[in-house]
Amino acid sequence: MATAMRAATAAFFSPSVSSSPNHPKQQCPFSSARRGSARRRLRALPATELTLEELNPSVDLLRKTAEAVGDFRKTPIYIVGTDCNAKRNIAKLLANSIIYRYLCSEDLLEDVLGGKEALATFRETDEKGYLEVETEGLKQLTSMGSLVLCCGDGAVMNSTNLGLLRHGVSIWIDVPLELAVNDMLKSMGANAILDPDSFSKAMGKLRQRYDNLKERYANSDVTVSVQNVASQLGYGSIDSLSLEDMVIEIVRQIEKLIKAKEMMEAAGKPE
Repeated sequence: MATAMRAATAAFFSPSVSSSPNHPKQQCPFSSARRGSARRRLRALPATELTLEELNPSVDLLRKTAEAVGDFRKTPIYIVGTDCNAKRNIAKLLANSIIYRYLCSEDLLEDVLGGKEALATFRETDEKGYLEVETEGLKQLTSMGSLVLCCGDGAVMNSTNLGLLRHGVSIWIDVPLELAVNDMLKSMGANAILDPDSFSKAMGKLRQRYDNLKERYANSDVTVSVQNVASQLGYGSIDSLSLEDMVIEIVRQIEKLIKAKEMMEAAGKPE
């Protein structure tokens, strides 16, 4: 069964997913951005995962990212870190802002396996199989340019998958664990939210997973911390941070990284 599941997942992960009805081709956000330029400021930490259509960049954000995009040269971008709504929303707005395609490896696996619970069960009962599936998916997806890929933890759990992330720029979005715990409890229903012990149990489990993986997350090319960005901008709380604040910082860090690599390459060339 695991072999068949891995084969099905590898097929689903192939670049032909771009024409799948479940993952329609991403639309250019320029026209809708003009209409939405005066809309409300999108908080970096909304209570729900927003759709790509809801995350159209403002004209101001498009202007700020336009110059940097040329430096990317269609370089794929891989987003790692604890899974939560904030991470996914930031990745989606980033993709729309630099006119890249957005995909989430966990969403693709859930589609194949039959939902979040099925994926969680597969990951917990067959970690080797889960990592093999993740490897097959990454082999397919890392061949695609102009892509923002929101990765699951399997992307950093072994050296093979970490090596595949070297095909592009990897970004660790470091979010407060409380956000991920709240998202987790909401997905479990009202009873979990009302249970006073649920938060502490979920936090303990997530904290252990985070501690086990944080050194692997740190292998990323760039780390962008929600708390650090809020502090740098002079906000008294992360609640004041917007999604656009996070995207601007990510683009700035990628541009800085690419220019540093170009300087190193130029310095190594014979005159």
